[in-house]
Amino acid sequence: MNERILLASYAIRIKHKRDDAYLSAFNGVDDFYDLLKKFFDYIFVNVNQLKDRLGNETIHLTLDEMPQFDDSNRICYGYFSSGISGDNYKVKDLETNTVLVNVDRKNHASFRDVFFYFYIPQNKSIGYLILQRKTHFGIKTKLTPALNGFLAKEGYMENNLQLKNIIHVSVYEKMMRHGKLTKVELVKNRIPNTLEEYIHNNENYSETKGKLKTSFTSRTSLPDSWKTFIDKLVRKERNETVEIDGLDDNFSDLEFQLDLNGKQKTFYIKNQQRVQPDIDVTNNIDFENEIPTTESLLKSAEDLIEDIKLIPKNV
Repeated sequence: MNERILLASYAIRIKHKRDDAYLSAFNGVDDFYDLLKKFFDYIFVNVNQLKDRLGNETIHLTLDEMPQFDDSNRICYGYFSSGISGDNYKVKDLETNTVLVNVDRKNHASFRDVFFYFYIPQNKSIGYLILQRKTHFGIKTKLTPALNGFLAKEGYMENNLQLKNIIHVSVYEKMMRHGKLTKVELVKNRIPNTLEEYIHNNENYSETKGKLKTSFTSRTSLPDSWKTFIDKLVRKERNETVEIDGLDDNFSDLEFQLDLNGKQKTFYIKNQQRVQPDIDVTNNIDFENEIPTTESLLKSAEDLIEDIKLIPKNV
């Protein structure tokens, strides 16, 4: 059985001091597209190493082959080689339960190929990255510090690169149009000082730091009128607070869950970048010997980029 192929999309921004900079002149002069080429040259020879969040395993980031570049369209694509080292393990033959090799992960790492696609437009402050997502071998959280470390190594001390999740318009619209709205939560970043105070006087109470969620859920689906109202909020220009009539100053976000054919995804009105950006593209992928072809991965990445271009600039 072929593996599920998940592609995730991210917005690329580079801050110059505190302001967003054009990627093609991120420090006023230099082009990030050219810097990417230097970065790939560097990790092809020098394996980037970073501890995982728990500090237990080391994540390795390198290349087995150099990427493909299309300078006229300012894109590049290829495969990161992402590895993990840490605890020792054994490789067994599943039919005979025979140990084939003992792996010392202090001195060895297990690597997998992870597809990537960069698009760095000219004279724009936002670029795009498509990354294949694999459990334990994902590299988004490793790529950001690796790129920022390389920026610093090259002397760009006043620049900071950011990768943020992007909601795909096509995914949201399809789920909103054809799916079910199963949960709505109003989120407030303040709580009462005591539970008693909330129960007996929840209209007027002293507040302290914390998080309060008011939930509306349905096993089947909330009424269509709820979907209509929330869709209007999503399409509004975002502000510092979520503007909901009668609730403007009280709630910091509104979260909602859509379900389409058993696949659930949670969306956010204000903090839209929190939405997990992965999309299952398995049905659009061609496989050879159970390995996805580069051509079909490339086509899927290009299609996702076209969806992304429809996203408002303030997302």
